[in-house]
This record gives sequence, C-alpha cells and structure tokens, in this order.
Amino acid sequence: MSFAYLASSEWEASTMAAADSVEGILTEIGFGRWQGLVLVASLLLHATGPAQQVGSTLFSAPVPFRCSHLNSSTHSPSVADDTDNKRTTTDEDLLYDFPSQCLQEIYTPVSDAGPYINRALPDGVSKISLSQKATGLPSCPLIEYDFSTFDSTVISEWNLVCEDSSFRPLFQMTYSIGAILGCLFCGQMSDWLGRKRTLQIGGLLTLVTVIITSISPWYWGVIFVRILSGTGTILMLFPMYTLISEISPPSQRTITAMLPGLIYFLFMAVLAGVSYILPHWRKLIIACNTPLLLFVPITFLIDESPRWLLQKGRSTEAVDILKKAASQNKVILSSASSVTLDKLSQMSKDIVTEKFQGNGNSTDDISTCQMLTACVKSRGMRTILFVTPFMWLLKRSLYIGIILNANNFTSSNPFEYVALSGTMGVVAILISIPLTLKLPRRTLLAGTLAFGGILLFLELPVPAEYWWAKWIMVMASFCLVCGAFQVNYLFLTELFPTVIRTRGFTFTNLVGSLGEMSTPVVTDIAVQYQWWAPSFTFGLAGIMGGALVLLLPETKDKPLPETLQDAEDRYWLSHKGIEEEVTTISKDTAKRKEAFQV
Repeated sequence: MSFAYLASSEWEASTMAAADSVEGILTEIGFGRWQGLVLVASLLLHATGPAQQVGSTLFSAPVPFRCSHLNSSTHSPSVADDTDNKRTTTDEDLLYDFPSQCLQEIYTPVSDAGPYINRALPDGVSKISLSQKATGLPSCPLIEYDFSTFDSTVISEWNLVCEDSSFRPLFQMTYSIGAILGCLFCGQMSDWLGRKRTLQIGGLLTLVTVIITSISPWYWGVIFVRILSGTGTILMLFPMYTLISEISPPSQRTITAMLPGLIYFLFMAVLAGVSYILPHWRKLIIACNTPLLLFVPITFLIDESPRWLLQKGRSTEAVDILKKAASQNKVILSSASSVTLDKLSQMSKDIVTEKFQGNGNSTDDISTCQMLTACVKSRGMRTILFVTPFMWLLKRSLYIGIILNANNFTSSNPFEYVALSGTMGVVAILISIPLTLKLPRRTLLAGTLAFGGILLFLELPVPAEYWWAKWIMVMASFCLVCGAFQVNYLFLTELFPTVIRTRGFTFTNLVGSLGEMSTPVVTDIAVQYQWWAPSFTFGLAGIMGGALVLLLPETKDKPLPETLQDAEDRYWLSHKGIEEEVTTISKDTAKRKEAFQV
C-alpha cells in the first residue's frame, strides 16, 4: 500500500482542494444547534473528569485513627469489650487524640518508658461516640476512627493502615494503569470504528464501572474495576476532542476546545463542595458521575464526523450529515458548496478515499506500525511524532510536579486543597481563552511553558521568610501551565491529520503519562538529597518544552489536515519561508519532499 507523495501540482491541488472543500462547507455551516449537542456531551464528560482523575484525594482520604490491643489495659488507654470487640468512647478516651500510628510505633513496655502519656484532644476532633472494630492486623487489632471529616473513605472501610497501608496507592494507580491501557488501543478503535462508536463504548464501560465501584463489597474487586474505569475514560476523552475539532469551523475551534477545560476545573471546585456535603465515598462517587447518565444517551443522538466518513469512502453518509448540519443550523449553502456536495455524493468509494487519504486504499488495512513507518519517512510528520510526545512528557511532568511539590499553596484540609486547585484552573482558562483567540498557538504555548519554568527558577533564591513571594511565583507558574495544558489539547488535534488523528493523540498522551508517573521520583526521592531538585527539574522542563514547541508548524486559523501529505505540506510552508496558503503548493515544494511508502 502506497502513501507516496506525487510531484504533480495538479494532484496536490486536487487533494488539498478536497480537504479545503470540507473546511469551507463547515465554515458556511457555522456553529449552531448541530455542533451544540456534541459540545454539551463534551461538557458533561469533562464535568465527571475531576472525580475520575483527582477524586482519589477525597475517595481514599486518610482518616485519623488510633489502635488498641485486644484484652489489654496495660498498653491501651481503654479496654475493649470481650463479647463483640465494640465499645462506646468514654470521657477518659476523649483525653487522647488520634495519632494515626500503629501500636509498635506509639506503645513501648511500661518498664522502659512508663505509661502512655495523655495528650489533649486537638482542635477539630469531634467529641462523638465512636466504636472500635477488629481488623485482624497484628499492629492494630482494634481500630477506632475519627469521623469528624469523613463518614467513610476507601481507607477506613477496608482498614488500609499499618501492615495494609501499602495498598492505599492502588486505588489511584490502577486508574492510571487503565488510562495507559486505553491509550494503547483507543486510537485504533477511533480510527477504525469511528469517533461516535468509540464514545458509546467508553461511556457505557465507565458508567458500568462506576456503579460496580459504588456497591462492591470487595476491595480487590474495586481495584480491578478501577482499571476498566481508567480505560473507559480514555475511550471517551480523546475521541471527543477529535470529534469536536473535526466538526467545528476554524473560527470556533478555539472556544470548543477551551470551554471543556473551564468546566473541568470548575467542577473540580464543585467536587470539593459536594464532598463536604456527602462525606461518604460511595455516595460521593455516584453523585459526581451522574452527568454520565446524560452523556451516554447523547452519544446515540449525535452524528459521526463527516471527515472520518470521507476518509472511509462513505461519501453519501458524509454528505447527508453535512446537509443535516446546514438544516439544523438554519443555513442555506452557497451554490458552490451545494455543487461540491453533489459531486462528493456521486463519487465512487475508491475516488473519495483517494482524495481524502492521499491513496487509493482504506487505512483499515494498515497497522499502527505500518502507519508509524510511513510517518517516519515524512519529514514533517517525523518532526511532529518526535517533538510532541517529548513536549507532552515535559509539560505533564511540570504540571504534576507543581501540584505534588507546591507546599506553599496546598492545605492539609482536602476540601480546601481540591477547591483551590480547581479555582486556579478556572482563572487560568479564563485568561487563556482570549489569548488563544489572538495569539498564534506556538507563541502562546512556548511563552507559557517557558515563563512558567522561569518562575520556578526565580523562586529558588527567595528567602523562606518571604513565603508570600514564593507563593505568588508558584501559583503564577501553576496558572500558566494549566492554560498551556488545555491549549495543547487544541494544538494536537490541529497537528495530526484526520487519517491518524486519534492514534497520534493517544500515542502522545501515552508518552506524556510516563513523565507524570516519574514525577514522584523527583518530589519524593531527589528532594531528600537536594532541596532545590524539584524546582530546578520542573523549571528546566518548562523551558525545554517551550523551546520544542517552536519546532512545530503553526496551526491557528489553518484548515485541519486530512492526509499525511497535508501535514507534510504544512510543515514545508511553515519552516521553509513559503508565505502562500496551504491550498497552493508549488512544484518546487513538492520536489523537495521525499516519497515514502508502506
């Protein structure tokens, strides 16, 4: 199967004209009711995002506890009832706090250290009747929790303390593992089955896993389902970004890509409020995922991407959808667009596929490895494939690194922490939207990433007594990175051609996830040897990421590339000083391109 670039300017003009005809028709159709339903689905999806991605901060929040021995008054301030291992807290018990330590950590033999020292009850500990329960743990046979903040969390329900404390991270780690697995095959599913079908599969899978998670009595059952939940989220997220970008006119593409990010951070702040009202993790996980009850039915009402249908040679379906879009948006197409649609509907499948894929065959027969080989042989696609994953790795390392290391703006109160993170994200998106509408993508991304990194460097020499200055610098850096994070989603959909858009999207995210997973090495280990390691590492990541952006072609107000050839043309036009639009490719430009085949 061949993807060879032809030196013929007539063929290039024909292929690019085919792509531009769809872009022109979408521009005429504008943004209205037809795209509105897809946008609503995207907003509903992003409303559930905080619960899935950062919800573990609340679902599996540590609950203060204290341990007691069975049938022992020597090592414990209270004696458990021998009949049912339960008792009511007495006034004497209220003199003791909840150290959240196991018995061997807080009790020593009386002959060595004397009796357990009474400690005053700290502020915030609720003076309510508590009950002990048996755990089966040698270092904490009986456990008693302080439920003044949470009624129940994953940790308190399954007693993930002492010997079992190593199981705590699994609740979030397994979700991340599922997300990585989703990246491995989400791209192919979206490019083979279509954006709409993949959204339906992901939505149904996530909805089922949420229900099972909320009722499962077994911890390991919950852990397994969390893997499927992470996979389902990816099957929804990336096809949704692809679909919304492919059906939006160029003038509205920025808004449709940035608005979901605003909803994401807004509902992160809402998550904090809801969790305060519903401090039980099972009730909370149901409440925060209720938008899925609307999202899933909507995926059966929206239309498939016309661009994807044309890539598959299904021109009649694509034309019908475009005509439906014009009707729903109450737009009368020009005579030129009407003629274009009539011609497309009359073309054979092979001709349509040839025009919109740059070859005469369907990409259904091409494996990811074959497609990757073809891309590597193209200088433009090779640059995109090598630069964007590394840039995402640096960007996600910087984003997660600030969250994990920014002690100046975190809080021991989980509600405050989540609310503050969401609020700062909202501010970042509100500032980014007008900038994205005015500035080129490369300029905005390079500037925000680099300046965010520089602020972390500037924070290093500030004395500790000027904590407020450190706080301002770290918060400003966090806002810049949040804005860059959302703009990058838009930038990626515009860089990759339709034929491999979702596969390229998920591959880039997969590499970026590796940077996210490696961040704790810096924040938890390297910092023990050099206090400046986190700020230096993440500051350098921001500067390097900003520099890499400049190697990529500009995409603002440009037609979405349909074929690998379109992406190559854009690269040459962007980096070889050619000022003409992408629609006019000269013979000299074509001759400079290397032919590639798979």
